[in-house]
Amino acid sequence: MKVFGKTLGLLLVSLALTSCGGGGGNGGSYSPPQSGSITLSATTTNLPVNVWGYVPTQYGNPTQAEVTITWRNADGTLVTGKDIAVSIAPTNVAALSCLVDGDACRDGNALFGSIPIKGINGQATIFVNATDTAGTANFTVSAVDPTTSRTVSASLQFKVTSGVGPLPATVTLAPTPSAVYLPSSGGSSNSAISATVKDGSGQLVPDPASGNNGFDNIQFDLVGETGDAILSSNSVSGPSSGKSVTSHTVHGVATASFQAGNATPQGPVQVRATVDRADNNVTNGVQDPVTFTTSVVVSDGKLYSLELTSPVFAPNLPGITINSVSGNVSADDQSQIPPDPDATLTLTITALAKDRQGNPPIPGTAIRFGLVDEPVGAPGSADDNRFLLSGLDGNPKEGGNLFTAPTGQFSTAGVNGANAGDALLVFGRAVEGNADLESAVTVTSVNGATSLNVTPTFNYNYRNDAPIDTGSILPYLIGRAMHGNITTSATTDERGIVHAKLNYTVNTVGNVLAIWAQGDGIDRVNDGPRRVTAAGTLVYPGVAPATISASPDPIIGDTTDQVTVCVADALGIPLRGLQVSFQFDLAAGTGSVDGQSGSGTFTNLTDLNGCSTGTVVTTGVPATPADGPNSKLNLGAAGQTTSVGIVVDVATLQVAPNSVSVPTAGRTTVITVTARTADGTAVPGAVITGTCSASGGDGAAIALSPGTATTGGAGTAAFTAAATKFVKPGDPPVTGTGQCVFSAEGTNNATVQFNGVSTCEDVSPPDPACGT
Repeated sequence: MKVFGKTLGLLLVSLALTSCGGGGGNGGSYSPPQSGSITLSATTTNLPVNVWGYVPTQYGNPTQAEVTITWRNADGTLVTGKDIAVSIAPTNVAALSCLVDGDACRDGNALFGSIPIKGINGQATIFVNATDTAGTANFTVSAVDPTTSRTVSASLQFKVTSGVGPLPATVTLAPTPSAVYLPSSGGSSNSAISATVKDGSGQLVPDPASGNNGFDNIQFDLVGETGDAILSSNSVSGPSSGKSVTSHTVHGVATASFQAGNATPQGPVQVRATVDRADNNVTNGVQDPVTFTTSVVVSDGKLYSLELTSPVFAPNLPGITINSVSGNVSADDQSQIPPDPDATLTLTITALAKDRQGNPPIPGTAIRFGLVDEPVGAPGSADDNRFLLSGLDGNPKEGGNLFTAPTGQFSTAGVNGANAGDALLVFGRAVEGNADLESAVTVTSVNGATSLNVTPTFNYNYRNDAPIDTGSILPYLIGRAMHGNITTSATTDERGIVHAKLNYTVNTVGNVLAIWAQGDGIDRVNDGPRRVTAAGTLVYPGVAPATISASPDPIIGDTTDQVTVCVADALGIPLRGLQVSFQFDLAAGTGSVDGQSGSGTFTNLTDLNGCSTGTVVTTGVPATPADGPNSKLNLGAAGQTTSVGIVVDVATLQVAPNSVSVPTAGRTTVITVTARTADGTAVPGAVITGTCSASGGDGAAIALSPGTATTGGAGTAAFTAAATKFVKPGDPPVTGTGQCVFSAEGTNNATVQFNGVSTCEDVSPPDPACGT
């Protein structure tokens, strides 16, 4: 204790000495330096919510306040050259913007939660912008005092108000998920129904309860026949469930749970929410209801329909994999060929599965796949690349094993006909009202040319829930897989999607095939088994993008010519079995390909070499100008296009007359020039130029008009030649000679000769000026 007392005494002495002035001072006290201050001045601190979508501006708008910031030293002088920081929170109520300058704001329309202002010159300006949420925002400015190094700050509160009361004006519902399953299906049978309640200005209504105190402000109801479905929610009085429940919003949001039962009707079940516009209270009854209704789709999750697709139907998708020996494949960049390709390709086939209400079936639903690619017609034959065991008059026995077709050739087509183990595909969906008969079954025996048996049995075909037999009207094909293989089975994911891989060789590209996807469902009438099938045909596709070429280029116009179009994939593999389309683009005249005028498709599909030849006939196409063809034939296949020019060259020019006699009085003559091709066809649109010269006589001359003319539809052009002074009087007279030479691009010239004559008797042809 003595030591403690001595220490305390020394401390007191030390303090006393520190506070005393030395050398007989005046006894005054020391004052530490004082920090300056920041003052804020706002044009307003009350703003309306920005429901109009105003953007920040230096000129102001009704949802914007301007704040002037002033920073002074303790002696009242302005602080300059120092930085300040400005912030506001929460930013969902209000945010900052500023004038555009190189340091503070580079975008005058930008909004900030905080921003530094560099090198303040005593004062600075900042803008506070209301957002679309009502509330209170805290605005703060802070800086470090240059004298004391202490932080100085100032703050304001901005109130953003809606201008209307907090009573409900709207309620909206959103179910998550929007589709559920019957409990017996094994899928989820619950959906969370989220309700959002807002006032007249779009603001969330205030909370009507705290814990279990207060009141409920929203009522949820099941509407219509809902079976054993129920709703559950958390009311102020505790958890509740039933056909009608009440709850209360928290930050404007309330949630109820929809729960389907096994006796709930399948299809959309309506859920309605009600709020009270009178007092935001449904506990005391609803005086002025505001409602919103949504639906939750209830289904059994059983497979009901399938749809096939693949990237072949969207050529820009990288759907084909170029396989390699090492397993390193190229799928994303199809132009990138692996260094060790194994000459096989893989295409992704996708099936989309749905239950009867359009929901995905329960994840894990098994889907089977299969394909047929033989027998087909031989290349170059009338049935090239067409299934030989096929027809349009198939008749499956509903609920049975028999299949018939009046024109069938089940025992002979395709050399050996159909055999046990072959696949029979029936395209029921191709004919309205027969979707139930879409089938992929296995042939068990061939009874004759028009009858065979299959397994399993065909589905029943229903019309108004009664089985019907529509007769022999369905497309079908029979065959087997010889060139490719496909994933035999896979299961659906939560989206109802399932994938299969179609594998084939490069020399199979262009061959026709049929594929199917199939799963097991429930008959909608008798609850028995029902097979769900989707089937379609396509060709083994090549790798995109395809290339197209045409030859010859150009082709000859105003006659009959041929053009050959060839198509290959990105690997150079010829694409067979494709249609080639065409369309003429002519300066004038008409054209046809294989007898089809204007536009259409070639008669023949592309062959094993990927080529198809069409016969082109054109008439009335004008002569080709010097700068190249102005008529062309546009061609397309496999999503690619090309064109060939159509040229008409003038081979000869004909003139009439070819000789003119010029009497003493002179003569004006119309000269007709005809342009013709090598085979004598008249050429319209040919540009013909004429030049004339003369000598002798009395200063002989020929004036030609026009100097250049274009042939019309008959291939002719007219010129007028005025020949004068071809005869000089005397005994004997002196006569002159001359000529007009006509030419066109790429042709030999044609000449009209002019000769002076001294008597009218010598004029040929006769001239009215001579009185004959």
